[in-house]
Amino acid sequence: MSHITAPTPAMPLARPARKWRSPEIVLGLALMALLVGAAAAAPLLATHDPIAQDMLARLKGPSAAHWLGTDNFGRDTFSRILYGLRLSMIVAVASTALAAVFGVAVGILSGFQGGWIDRGLSALNDVLMSIPQLVAGIIIVALLGPGVVNLIIALAVTAFPAFYRMARAEALSLREREYVDACRVLGYSNARIMFRHLLPETQSELLVVATLWMATAVRTEASLSFIGLGAPPPTATLGGLVRAGFDNLLQLPGLTLWPSLAIFVLMIGLNILGDGLRDAADPRSAS
Repeated sequence: MSHITAPTPAMPLARPARKWRSPEIVLGLALMALLVGAAAAAPLLATHDPIAQDMLARLKGPSAAHWLGTDNFGRDTFSRILYGLRLSMIVAVASTALAAVFGVAVGILSGFQGGWIDRGLSALNDVLMSIPQLVAGIIIVALLGPGVVNLIIALAVTAFPAFYRMARAEALSLREREYVDACRVLGYSNARIMFRHLLPETQSELLVVATLWMATAVRTEASLSFIGLGAPPPTATLGGLVRAGFDNLLQLPGLTLWPSLAIFVLMIGLNILGDGLRDAADPRSAS
């Protein structure tokens, strides 16, 4: 007597191992390992307390005591860059994770259910997408007030559309597959089908979108900090360091140059890694 077994999602074709060892992925991982290591070890690598002021040492150039000089409050620039890098990574990871959780869940629900649910959620997503990311971030932080938690919420809201669109597209593509029909025949609930069988299929795309979005989050966080809507002083932020350095740009260009370089390298590392992961996950690039 034959019996029906629980269906399993169709497994994607295995990618050649070399695709996951591409120069882009290797370089991106190397840069990120260096930056993450420096940020994680900030308390050990910092030569001074990042918020300690020394008015007798204000606006000094690089020296043995202060490797990258000091700002207009006598605070060590090198130490503040390390802690600013740490904060940027925390904000980028936290906001991306928050956006991914809600964006993917709502996107799968929208694409799988269809009908008025899909139309309503898609319309809401279109509204969010119509507002430039930086403008949306400014509005949300202005309403909630400056602070790290509010900054994470603002960035998560601006990132939501990217994850929603990705998950909705995957759900629309997969909901008519034979194994989904088999799940319905077996009496599986919609929740089980969506999050047990459809959600795993979004993993590769989710990784790519998350990596690329973290680079955008770093840029947006730096922009908001630059205009005073990031973490409040005296907390060290890369955008805040760039802005503070403008007041002494001609006298000490390093006060602006070094934090700008940290933002640039962090964004480049994330973008290179994201591009490499996208190429590796694309079945059309497999050979």
